[in-house]
Amino acid sequence: MENKVMQTLPGPVTWDALNAELMKLPKEDIVAMVDLWVKTYWTLQNYWMICVERDFGFDNTVRLDGEIWQHLAAAQGHRLKKVLKLENDIQSLAALLKYCAGQWVNAGFKWEFLEISGNRLHMRVNQCPMGTYRKAQNLELIPCKLGASSLYLAFARVINDKFQVTCLHAHPDPPKENTMCEWEFILP
Repeated sequence: MENKVMQTLPGPVTWDALNAELMKLPKEDIVAMVDLWVKTYWTLQNYWMICVERDFGFDNTVRLDGEIWQHLAAAQGHRLKKVLKLENDIQSLAALLKYCAGQWVNAGFKWEFLEISGNRLHMRVNQCPMGTYRKAQNLELIPCKLGASSLYLAFARVINDKFQVTCLHAHPDPPKENTMCEWEFILP
């Protein structure tokens, strides 16, 4: 197997130099690296949750997790909006949700847009890495109806302050077949 990394020389590591090296890599390698980064993102999230829950309890963990994801959603949303040159409409929100690292299917998400119309976006998450991990470890599920509302509202408000976000279904609601959570975004 051929080593695809360029020769590294002594000296400062800068973004400009790293960027130049990345631009020389085949697209397949860059996609593989993104896959690794997204999986690492969720590995960090799962371990963070387990360690904080162990030391500070479930309720504190859920509260802190909600705060962190709200701030992360806003930061990532603004960055994506700039990079993708998104506007303030439903299609821009769909693109933002599709490309945010936290929801990529390679990390264990299975989800779909059920409707994208002029003023409404309806999405359903069938499987998420946190829910899958917690079920497999026989741990209590995170009450996403409470915490994820601020996350999705933060994403939506990056696109347009007028967005209204409604959780149609999420834990602690009774289990629903093929649905971890379901969300509606309305642009009045």
